[in-house]
Amino acid sequence: MELGFAERIVTPPVGTWLGGFSNRTKPSVGVLDDLRAQAAWMRSQEYDHVLIVLDQVGITREWTDILQQRLHEVWGLREDQVLIHWTHTHCAPLYREPTPGFEHAVFPAEYFSSLIESVVETCSAARADLEHVSLSYGSGHSDLAVSRRLIVDGQNLFAANPFGIVDHEVPVIAAHRPDGSCKLVMFSYACHPTMTNQLLISAEYPGVARRVIESRLEDGARAMFLQGCGADAVVGVHSSEKQRYTLPDQGEDVEAAGRSLAWKVLLILAHRMEPVVDDTLSSFIVSCDPTFEHFPTRSEIEARLDGEHPGDVRWAHYQLQKWEGEPVWPASIEARLHGLRLGDIYLLGHPGETVAAYGLRLKERHPKLKLVTLSYCHAQIGYIPRRAMYDEGGYEVDAWRTWGYPSRWNRNIEQLFESTAEKVLSHLQGK
Repeated sequence: MELGFAERIVTPPVGTWLGGFSNRTKPSVGVLDDLRAQAAWMRSQEYDHVLIVLDQVGITREWTDILQQRLHEVWGLREDQVLIHWTHTHCAPLYREPTPGFEHAVFPAEYFSSLIESVVETCSAARADLEHVSLSYGSGHSDLAVSRRLIVDGQNLFAANPFGIVDHEVPVIAAHRPDGSCKLVMFSYACHPTMTNQLLISAEYPGVARRVIESRLEDGARAMFLQGCGADAVVGVHSSEKQRYTLPDQGEDVEAAGRSLAWKVLLILAHRMEPVVDDTLSSFIVSCDPTFEHFPTRSEIEARLDGEHPGDVRWAHYQLQKWEGEPVWPASIEARLHGLRLGDIYLLGHPGETVAAYGLRLKERHPKLKLVTLSYCHAQIGYIPRRAMYDEGGYEVDAWRTWGYPSRWNRNIEQLFESTAEKVLSHLQGK
C-alpha cells in the first residue's frame, strides 16, 4: 500500500465567531493553538482513497458537496473515495448561517470558501507524498470520557454519569516506511472536545494529543485524530460541563486531557501493535433518509411563542421569520454512512453526532473485526440518539431546535442507522 500525508494550518482570523456554544455572545479574542486541515491519500492496486480530517465544529452538506465536486474535477475521485471527517472542537468557526440559539453570531462565509481551496491544496500535497508503507493496528483504553446523561427518576439530567454508556476504546493505526521509520499515526477516541467555552480558537484536547505524540516520535511522524461515536460523552473532570466553564484554568485542563490521551496512544504504539495482513483498500457508501416525528403548522409554531421552554421560544421566532406562510418542511434528511477498509481494518463513518451506543453495538455484533467507528463524517445533520433516550429526554434528543428542524427524529432512526451500517460492513467484507 502507498500512503501520502499533508496538512495545512487553517486557523481563522481573530474576531471570527465560534460555533459549538450558543452562550458565547462575542467573537473570538485570541488563539490558544492552531487549527489543522489534514489529508491522508491512500493507494493500493490502482485504487485511491482520501481521508480528510478538519479541526472544525461542523461541516454542512453543501460545503461537502462543493469540496467533493472539486476533487472530482481535479482527480476524478468519486464520493465513495473521499471520507470527510472533523474533530468537532468547539473552539472553531461557526460553520453555517445562524440557527436558533446562535442568532447573535456571524457566519464566516469567506473563511469556509477559502477552506475549500486549502483542503484541495492539502490533498494535492498528500498525493505528491505517496510512498510505500506497511500498516499496523493496536487498541487500548482510556477512562477520560464519562457519559453526560445522568438519569434520575427516569429523566435525564445534563450532568456527568461515571456509570453511563461510554466507549473507552483507543484504536491506533500506524503507517511505517520500508526502512522502519514511522510516517503517520491515526488514533481515535469517542469524546466531545468541549472542555473550554472561552473565546479562544483551539483544536482542544485532540490538538494537544497530536502535538505530544508527534513530539515523542522520531523521523518526523505525524498524528491524525479521528473522533469516535461519543456525542453523549465528555471529559470527566467535573460533575457537569457548566461547572467547568466557570473555572479560570480551563486551558490547563485541556492540556492535561490531551496529554493523558497521547500517553495512552504512545503505550499502544510501543506494546500492542500487530501488522495488518494485506493491502486491501476499498470503500463503500450507503445513504438512508431519517424523517421526523411531526411537521407543525404555522399556528402550532405561533403557539410555542408562549411556551415555557426557552429553546421552543427561540425556535418559534426563527421559524416565523423564515416562513411567510405555512412552513415547507423537508420530508427527510440524507444520512450518508461511509465505510473504508484498510487490509483487515474497517472504518465506519457516521454523519452527524451519533451517541456512544452506536459504536459499541457495532463492535459487539462484530467482535472479530478490527473496527473503528466514527461520528462527524460528511455532514453535520444533528444528534443521532438511541430510541431508549426519547422517554428520558435530554439534549441529545431535543437539540433538533438548534438545527431548525420541525421536530425530533422519528424513533425508528436507531434501526435505520444500524441496518445501514450493517449494509456497509457486509459490502466491505464481500458478503
